[in-house]
Amino acid sequence: MGESVFLHQELLRFVSDCLSCAGVPRDDADWTAHTLVRADVWGRSTHGVSRLLAYVRGIERGKINPTPSISVTRTAMATVTVDGDDGLGPVVAKVGMEHAILCAKESGVGAASVRRGNHAGALGIYTAMAAQEGFVALAFTNAQPAIAPWGGSKAFFGTNPIAMSAGRGDQQITVDLATSVVARGNIILAAKEGKPIPEGWAMDERGVPTTDAKAALSGAVLPMAGPKGYSLALLVEVLAGVLSGSAVGDQVGSIYDDRPEAPDTGMFFLALNPEMFGGRQLFESRLFEMEEEIHHAPIADGVDQIYLPGERKREMAREREASGIPLCAQTVAELEQLAQQFSLRVPKIHQGEQS
Repeated sequence: MGESVFLHQELLRFVSDCLSCAGVPRDDADWTAHTLVRADVWGRSTHGVSRLLAYVRGIERGKINPTPSISVTRTAMATVTVDGDDGLGPVVAKVGMEHAILCAKESGVGAASVRRGNHAGALGIYTAMAAQEGFVALAFTNAQPAIAPWGGSKAFFGTNPIAMSAGRGDQQITVDLATSVVARGNIILAAKEGKPIPEGWAMDERGVPTTDAKAALSGAVLPMAGPKGYSLALLVEVLAGVLSGSAVGDQVGSIYDDRPEAPDTGMFFLALNPEMFGGRQLFESRLFEMEEEIHHAPIADGVDQIYLPGERKREMAREREASGIPLCAQTVAELEQLAQQFSLRVPKIHQGEQS
């Protein structure tokens, strides 16, 4: 299927308007729109505007609270706990990271444990936010069951992503990865588009390897690097789920199913203040030196350039912010559905159909 290209600001406005029509306060709608569109700008369409319909339907089913009373408790100089009141995941996650940063400013280290969250999108958005202020940041979240324990056939852990950011501007490194061999969003997108998935991504509900995206959603995604990915998924579950008091493992819900219960997603955010270790200036200079050494390392045959994690996203972001953001036909159809529901106008297609 083809793609259609939309201007950045017009898409932001439309996504925010949809969320506002669904009952989300404008500031929260704007931030959530930013996180969804930012994922598309970075080339992470699985975590982008393709999630908007699910967010709106989650609000309508009572799984997502559009106007949460988020509570933050300072439990020590360096720690806070956050109760997200089942609010939009991006809104709850932002509060968690902001308070981890506040603690780190005072104590050198800040940790925020979050319960009653929701799907928060691309975690690198929150770590990048902290890094831009000069911090080193990590983020973890559990999710609906997707990965089976190593040797098992039934999904128990979520794809349980891990993100880390350090540095500012064009020197920023952002690592953002699922502990599964592929983000579950890739399989959701393939199922929407009626496309098969590659071998080695998933197994069906009987534990048999499959290339059928819909069968994979009923089964389990394979962990990255075999037992190592399983171990990382477990690590995230301890930090995001067990520690926070949120749902754990196969008890974590989904914004996609028809059950009325909220997912009760857990998250964990950590911010480190370089000023209270070796000093911020020394940290940033050493980080830059390391990046330069990596860039100038010998390259393998057939490779033009060594990239640092996050560099390609920045390049793509500059291009898409200037020339437009491509969305697949299925996502465009969902935007049209929401536009009709809320009596809104879908943004004008900027460059027609793309192959």
